[in-house]
Amino acid sequence: MGRYKIIVLMSSMLFVFSNSGMAQFSLGGGVSTFHGLNLPIHRIGFNMFGEFPRTPNNTFTLRAAYMFPKKYERTTEVSGKDGIVPSKVQAIETAKTTYFAIDGGTRYYFINDYDIGIAMYAGGYLKGILSSYSSKYRMPGSLKVDDYETNDYPPQPLTSLKPMYSILFSFGGGLGVKFQVPAMRGAITFDVGAEIVSRLMDPYAILGNDISPISFNMNLAYRFDWY
Repeated sequence: MGRYKIIVLMSSMLFVFSNSGMAQFSLGGGVSTFHGLNLPIHRIGFNMFGEFPRTPNNTFTLRAAYMFPKKYERTTEVSGKDGIVPSKVQAIETAKTTYFAIDGGTRYYFINDYDIGIAMYAGGYLKGILSSYSSKYRMPGSLKVDDYETNDYPPQPLTSLKPMYSILFSFGGGLGVKFQVPAMRGAITFDVGAEIVSRLMDPYAILGNDISPISFNMNLAYRFDWY
């Protein structure tokens, strides 16, 4: 439960330090993508967010993003248990990684205000990422997966592997555009962000293998405004 407490605490702190008034606020959602520099893994998912104006051109934004699990196959060497021949085998590992993140930061609007016409916005953010790694193995020929275990220390049976969770932290900045839709009392938003990711807890080295230290995201959403 520790990882969930960290995310809840981070969200609470972002709300406390936002200094945002609640006379006007916005809630929205849409689609997101996440990409890593020099990594072939590209993620797609959805986002939900709240935006809280401080002034007509300055807001605090809190956003949660979930990416659909990503699966890929690779060849991995595994070891036979005592008395099993052959003692070393190249198995096919199907790996799966997940991604959930919460970020918060400030947006500065220019050209127009937060809730008027077409406007550009830019700002920085802090993000907490919860990711997991799990895998299943397929043995060659007639070999049984029950007879083999990982090469990790201590070794683990291939049939009872549990997901390994990582908690990552990043900071970055983004640039976006929004188009106000007066008839619908809201706005269409699109932004692109770049961030530097570091690890807080990463037992299976997800950072560097499945998530790049330098990553990029894109978010397309509709924002509903309340006054």
